[in-house]
Amino acid sequence: MGSALLIAKSVLIEALRRREIYAIVLVSILIIGAVMTVNFFNIEGLTKFYREIALKVMSVATSLTVIVLAARQLPREFENRTIYPLMAKPISRAAFLFGKLLGVMAAGLFCFAIFMSIYVLGALYLKTTIPILLFVQYVYLQMLQLLILATLAFWLSMLFNLDAAVTISALLFFASGVLSSAMSYLYDFVGEVQQMALTLLAFIVPQFVILDLSGKAVHSSAWPPLEMGIILKLTAYALTFAIVYFSFAMFCFRKRAL
Repeated sequence: MGSALLIAKSVLIEALRRREIYAIVLVSILIIGAVMTVNFFNIEGLTKFYREIALKVMSVATSLTVIVLAARQLPREFENRTIYPLMAKPISRAAFLFGKLLGVMAAGLFCFAIFMSIYVLGALYLKTTIPILLFVQYVYLQMLQLLILATLAFWLSMLFNLDAAVTISALLFFASGVLSSAMSYLYDFVGEVQQMALTLLAFIVPQFVILDLSGKAVHSSAWPPLEMGIILKLTAYALTFAIVYFSFAMFCFRKRAL
């Protein structure tokens, strides 16, 4: 465990030193800051709408950051041949990959914390209340989403090159909501075989939309906090995907000759 933490620390430090992460953060902060300061004649409905946009921008920016960071971890180690001296030390491949995952998640949490600070300051500026419990649930589910994306990017980076891994991960992230809506709409209009195919697709492709509470966190007057049973089910759902993707990445990593 100590070796994994050391690797996680090195990943976090390197991520914080690179400019890409700050470029994403800066652009997103400008968008979020502009959105959060909009107050159209104190019309509550419009300010809520723009706060919801701010949360979605925050989610997308953090997700893209995690995808990029995760996808380049293993290919860069092989390309720079830095993995060989690391593997020569008494550290297992599982601990190495787990440490990489912890580091990527820590970097993602760092970005998310910055966005959260901007959002809270904007909410205070607009003199709007933040539903604490529902907002904590929103943050928690966002972390689960990032975990799925990180493990997915790890796996894809072992199958394809860096650009392909980033592109496919991002496409799955953005297409998830569209696929979810399309499957819900088409389900009642297709035959039994097609319904089975749609159901299988729903289990194969992670439905990130069910982990997004941005709308509920903003419109808290109409949405109470989720029950603990639902939170546990969503946790099990996300962890299942994360464990499967991490296992696939671990399998490909073990098959890779060093």
